[in-house]
Amino acid sequence: MVRRAMPNLIAYDIAGVQPMSAPTGLVFALKANKTSNNAGTTVEPDGGSPGVGNEILFNEADTAFTAEGTTPTSDSPFRTTSDEGDTDFDTPVSSTHPGATNTAYSPVGGRATGDAEFESSFPSVGFSISRTSVVAKTRQLKAEYSMELAQDLKAVHGLDAESELANILSAEILAEINREVIRKIVTQAKIGLGNINESYGQNSGVFDLVADADGRWMVEKFKSLIFQLEVEANAIAKETRRGKGNFILTSSNVASALAAAGSLDYTPALSANLNVDDTGNTFAGVLNGRMKVYIDPYATVDYACVGYIGTNPFDAGLFYCPYVPLTMVRAVDEATFQPKIAFKTRYGMVNNPFTTGHASSNVYYRKIKVANINNDGLA
Repeated sequence: MVRRAMPNLIAYDIAGVQPMSAPTGLVFALKANKTSNNAGTTVEPDGGSPGVGNEILFNEADTAFTAEGTTPTSDSPFRTTSDEGDTDFDTPVSSTHPGATNTAYSPVGGRATGDAEFESSFPSVGFSISRTSVVAKTRQLKAEYSMELAQDLKAVHGLDAESELANILSAEILAEINREVIRKIVTQAKIGLGNINESYGQNSGVFDLVADADGRWMVEKFKSLIFQLEVEANAIAKETRRGKGNFILTSSNVASALAAAGSLDYTPALSANLNVDDTGNTFAGVLNGRMKVYIDPYATVDYACVGYIGTNPFDAGLFYCPYVPLTMVRAVDEATFQPKIAFKTRYGMVNNPFTTGHASSNVYYRKIKVANINNDGLA
């Protein structure tokens, strides 16, 4: 007997689902790499993080790779320092002003036709395939009851003992799988409030509604929190090159702040109708018509974790791989002849091969702690 418990898993909403046909399996990822530069020198493919070293089609294209010249040494079109010491733009713009064009950002054009006609040292590219193994693991739970208990429960309460125990067992296994998914995502999520190059400040990872948000009243401060979540979603797009963050896993207090910021807005027609309830469904609603909001009902701190999941099962930072669905087993004790029931399920869980399973390293997720979300300290 297979019970209808698995479709309610949060994993189906925030993780890619890859069913397994065997107790072990592999997840593959393809990377495009440079294999030689424009001087004909061989370069080795990368085995590290996305966009590092010789991987192409991830970061901004190197305009010198298929041409000739020197690779630009800056990724910013503007200067960040000033020889004049003027940062207020109150003097005429010169070549040394922070707002002036950064010459290190200049593009590299193609090589002259005459130089390319008899050139043998073509730059070349290729691809590499990385793999991650996944192994099915088991969750199991049993219960037993006496026939006398079943008879009395039916007579007094009108309940079926086997059905009640079956609901308890399946709900417990479901809850444990949900917690595994949530804890794995939050643990592996990168720390927010830092730039893409991971230059973290002293308070990175913590969004303080007193120190980091400005507003005349609470809702205006909550607006700053929404903007920060958008910044984290944009950072996911830049680091994965797959898409902008489109879901939020958060504590109920943060979800209530998001609901207040929308419901008490100047344009209520555009607000999000969030159903925030720790005891109900983990799905709370959609924020600003873009990001789905899910509640972590057991969160002991106020936090928000922004994540991305694509339209196909391969496009996610975490894969849930069911092997054997939740299955009920019945038995009778050979000594007492009293009934027993059990539930078993087998599944695997693995990271996207483009990421690692280390703490605070999965580029598909970014987390921030939200401080001072209650009335204390808020104007």
